[in-house]
Amino acid sequence: MPTHDIIDNRQEKLVDHINRILDSTESAAFAVGYFFLSGLESIAARLTGIKELRLLIGNTTNRETLEQISEGYKRLELVERAAEEMRFVKRTEVKRMAARTA
Repeated sequence: MPTHDIIDNRQEKLVDHINRILDSTESAAFAVGYFFLSGLESIAARLTGIKELRLLIGNTTNRETLEQISEGYKRLELVERAAEEMRFVKRTEVKRMAARTA
């Protein structure tokens, strides 16, 4: 373990340091100037135990990463929409349930 707070990948790899920290925490916050899937994949196995993950990322990335993030947002929107529909029963369904109950 270095005696300073700078990890330059010479004596210790940043990915190894992050993975060690992720093993002992339930939340993580990262601020990075650039974001690529390859970096996320390097720590993905350790993220399964994380309950809260916060990312602040710059706008530098590649096309593959941008497409994957976009696809993830689309899926999240679909899940949120389905959950919303399940939470609020439509009026026609309420009428049908009331008639069946009566």
